Amino acid sequence: MPIAALPQSTVQAIGSTSVLSDACSVVKELLDNALDASASSISVEISQNTVDVIQVKDNGHGIPPEDHSLVCKRSFTSKIETLEDLRNVGGDSLGFRGQALASAAEMSGSLTVTTRVETQVVGSMLKYDQTGELIR
Repeated sequence: MPIAALPQSTVQAIGSTSVLSDACSVVKELLDNALDASASSISVEISQNTVDVIQVKDNGHGIPPEDHSLVCKRSFTSKIETLEDLRNVGGDSLGFRGQALASAAEMSGSLTVTTRVETQVVGSMLKYDQTGELIR
């Protein structure tokens, strides 16, 4: 499913306004995303001060180019489309609210995502600003 905006009624119903508050929350959400992308190998790198670097590398399915501009947008997700979808999300997805990457970008000031889907020979390095806008 492509990344898309959740309807406002769904955002309100699932309380999809929470933000990440610390480095542990960021790591947990990045791990959840890797697992949701069917990763079978995941590595985590965190700088000693937990501020300079938080990096999760995985071999998940990647983000298709048409979704690149939406990755860090608040309430955008590829995991559900409607409130009704929540009945089926259990066991299939660890995350679904479309908040984690937007919150991480906001908290850190910027966020870099390197991704490649199976059909691409070369991956893409994407940089997002504090507001979740793709800047390169």
